[in-house]
Amino acid sequence: MQRLLHALTCDSLSFYLFSTTGGGCILRRKKLMRKRAELLAPAGSFESMTAAVNAGADAVYMGGSQFGARAYAENPDTEKMIEALDFCHLHGVKLYMTVNTLLKEQEMEKLYDFLAPFYEHGLDAAIVQDFGVLRYLKRQFPDLDLHASTQMTDQSADGAAILEAFGVTRVVTSRELTLPEIRKIHEKTGLEIESFVHGALCYSYSGQCLLSSMIGGRSGNRGRCAQPCRLPWHFSEKAKGAGEYLLSPKDICTLKLLPEILDAGVYSLKIEGRMKRPEYTAGVTRIYRKYLDLLQEKGAKHYQVEEDDIRELMDLYNRGGFSEGYYKTKGNAGMMSTFRQNHFGTKGARVLAVRKNLITARALEELHKGDVLESATMNAEIPSGKEFQMKAGRDMRVAPGDILHRTQNAALLTELSAYQNFGFRKEKLNGKLRISLGKPAILSLNWGGISLEVSGASAEPAQRSALTQAEAEKQLRKTGNTEFTFERLDIELDEGCFLPVQALKELRREGLFRLSEARIRSCHRNVPEKLAPEAFSGEKETVLQLSVLVSDIRQAEGLLTQDGIRRFYLESDLLLEDPEAFLQLRKNIQHQGKECFLAMPPLFREDKKRLFQAGEAERELPFMDGFLVRNLEELAYLKEQMPGAVFIADANLYSWNQEARSFLKEQGFSGDTAPLELNSQELSERGLAGSELVVYGRAPLMLSSQCVKRTTGNCNKKKEFTFLTDRKGKTFPVWNDCSVCMNIIYNTAPLDLSDQEKEIRTLAPAGIRLTFTTETAEEAKKITEVYIQRFLLGEAASLTLPEFTRGHFKRGVE
Repeated sequence: MQRLLHALTCDSLSFYLFSTTGGGCILRRKKLMRKRAELLAPAGSFESMTAAVNAGADAVYMGGSQFGARAYAENPDTEKMIEALDFCHLHGVKLYMTVNTLLKEQEMEKLYDFLAPFYEHGLDAAIVQDFGVLRYLKRQFPDLDLHASTQMTDQSADGAAILEAFGVTRVVTSRELTLPEIRKIHEKTGLEIESFVHGALCYSYSGQCLLSSMIGGRSGNRGRCAQPCRLPWHFSEKAKGAGEYLLSPKDICTLKLLPEILDAGVYSLKIEGRMKRPEYTAGVTRIYRKYLDLLQEKGAKHYQVEEDDIRELMDLYNRGGFSEGYYKTKGNAGMMSTFRQNHFGTKGARVLAVRKNLITARALEELHKGDVLESATMNAEIPSGKEFQMKAGRDMRVAPGDILHRTQNAALLTELSAYQNFGFRKEKLNGKLRISLGKPAILSLNWGGISLEVSGASAEPAQRSALTQAEAEKQLRKTGNTEFTFERLDIELDEGCFLPVQALKELRREGLFRLSEARIRSCHRNVPEKLAPEAFSGEKETVLQLSVLVSDIRQAEGLLTQDGIRRFYLESDLLLEDPEAFLQLRKNIQHQGKECFLAMPPLFREDKKRLFQAGEAERELPFMDGFLVRNLEELAYLKEQMPGAVFIADANLYSWNQEARSFLKEQGFSGDTAPLELNSQELSERGLAGSELVVYGRAPLMLSSQCVKRTTGNCNKKKEFTFLTDRKGKTFPVWNDCSVCMNIIYNTAPLDLSDQEKEIRTLAPAGIRLTFTTETAEEAKKITEVYIQRFLLGEAASLTLPEFTRGHFKRGVE
């Protein structure tokens, strides 16, 4: 027996199919029409928030004074954030708060007090990266929508499904996902999908970058990225047709792809730019608003983007033009801006002659007073095509034929600055004024489902001129810089009445104030009592065990007979490239009485998953003693293939606090890896029972779908190490995985904590881990022997390395 129930909810027409087969009732939902797409704009300041709302955003995302991934933005304090919430809600706009950094153990206690005022005032959602924050907020504020930040590095429907099961309502996809991959998330989950459509593009997968952290102490996971990727880098091979900014992608602009992006299932179209000025926010938002409305009105068949609008977006910010991101590609050299890493602007003029510091040029577009050409400010209006002279700006080195880029369009910025003003965007309401002789004047207002009345002074008999309907209407319609305007205003006025103009103004002010208050209060909710975050129990391990992670079969063979090694982690590429050799190695390791774990790939998108499914890899899985897991996609895959297996979370499945560790345990992990960015004191507060501590090895600093070999014209489709050198002469190994077009950039020097034995014993981790990447078999053997002597045998031994780092074990991150 079946019956259909039709329901219209949230602008989305759905039908529900009830099946009573087998005595149960199964509810299945099929979408007939999607919700109206959401335009989500950045707000790095209160002014940017007002600009976004006034320019047509459906929602804004904004950080507070703590825990946001843009620590250097002009983030508002508590009072100003509440004002922002009220302003957004008054206009029917949602505000999502970024709580998208990793929290240390001691910071978890502050989370409730920080968020409670915003929750009370109707915070629409929290965007989170930290598994611990996710777990705590789900328990503390069960009705608050939680969005999984792009910092969680969601790569597929499998990982998204785990988050959905935990209670996440929306996933912000990794920028690297293609349209088919996004479509699968839409088809296989009920999650809202949010994807970036405009703005800056990171070289690394978001949430998987330690470059700024390790070389300068400013962690992207703490909102303090210094963007060293935008600085000059040099490749070990000759760069063909590329400049020196090898890790600097162009910004993305997807106006022309909007129909396809929406068709793939994306609900929220996200603009990047919380570090940009309010005028940028206003300009980009209004253009995307224009085209979303156009698409809704005319449909994809008649959708067309005007080049003038692309040009305006370039005026606001671009790095050598735009790319369309990864939506239709796995990455390509055309996405990179290797010759210049900052704002290109537009082509403003061509240099005709240079004499000392005087430049003669011809305008290639209309130039305005206040415009900036490179670093020189224009002091006059110049029509397109006209020759003019100007003094060279600071650090300007040009020659005849060079293009001078206009990097600031003064007229455009002046126009866009108006979007920061209150009262720019008006809410239309209906009103009725009744004025009767001897009775209080009554103003009835109706807007957005709210109806109310306010009364004022009583009308008196007119001594001279009686109040007219026109005069009364004129005064009431003077809504000024309020957020309202009358769409319809009816007036009932007895003849011969007089009411002072001031009384009408007060009546209008009182009515609009109460209307605003009613809307704002309708969003308020009660705050639940504070729950204590899960805390470290004080448990410590009593036995210290040694594990090694190897990326080369020769490294493993050289360590086979080393007493003291309890566990081998074998990188999965060894299995994928030579299953027969891997099988023999695995047998040899287990024959020595040691555990053999498979270290899963750093990324597990559909292409890598297919490599596992297509070859001999899956046949080998049942013989492994366990798995080192690096993302939720792998966890989902392995749970299906190997239910009940032993899973260890690697360091990039971040577990900075006890709440995060509990989340991982609840997902099926037996243990985890201590975070690489916590210092020894912070590790002590977190606790290391059940955790392995990496004590040696090159840390992976970046995972990227870009390829340095491809960018520099050196693609040979060969898996190998190449090298990048920074402006200080430090060399960084780069692993090129050509099977899935991925690069891993490793730290210039390996971590070495061999002389920190006493402090590590005090921390009492479950084990210590040595990770080998570029080391030869002989080097790996010598390093392992030193650690066995010091940590397992208690003997004196020293390790001599050309260069090493203690990472964050002593300093930590801010």
